[in-house]
Amino acid sequence: MAKERKTKQYELTDILLALLASKLRKEVNRLDVMGFDEMNAPNVTKLTKAMIERLLKDNKQAFLKIAKEATEEAADDVQALGVPAKPIPVDGDYVDGVLGEYNPVTNYLYYPEADRKRSRLVEAILTAVAINSRNDYHKELKKFANLWHTQTKQYGETMVDKTRLKTFEKNGIKYVMWRTQGDEKVCNECRDRNGKIYPLSEYPGKAHYNCRCWLVPVLNKEGSNGES
Repeated sequence: MAKERKTKQYELTDILLALLASKLRKEVNRLDVMGFDEMNAPNVTKLTKAMIERLLKDNKQAFLKIAKEATEEAADDVQALGVPAKPIPVDGDYVDGVLGEYNPVTNYLYYPEADRKRSRLVEAILTAVAINSRNDYHKELKKFANLWHTQTKQYGETMVDKTRLKTFEKNGIKYVMWRTQGDEKVCNECRDRNGKIYPLSEYPGKAHYNCRCWLVPVLNKEGSNGES
């Protein structure tokens, strides 16, 4: 049952992240085919700024859908315990609030980091153009795409986790149980946490990128709600 809930919980997130990755590739390819004669400092700044704005807009729309799905499923999990529950309100401001919080996995703030990545890309493009290296240009665009996708994926998963926690809290849940996938890919730290129950105020948070663990609500610190 636990693995089925995990799969359902992140199913929409995986679909939306795949769509975002496709849009990201198109954006990067648009730059990749441009001639070096178009790559002066003002134009590169303008092009990358417009690209980042489009990417951020796409991400925010996806994150909003993820948050809505996450709060609905979290409320269902609470109701399965026999506790009346309802989803929390989520909108664009809610998404910005989550993105505006410091993320202990990424170790940065979402929007400032997006701008830093853009500045770094501008510098890399201008350097590649200055030395007339199409190969370096292509490599830097690919590097940017990989880093951007990693950031987007992590924040998509963070949106799920934080929205679930907020939904639990708003519906009177005081404890959560840590769950892992239970396979050989689980790291030692997460394996040690499997089955442990944490007060919401003491939830330790994810320890690394691509963590596949998730949380389930429990009624008390003994976890006497049918979870095993």
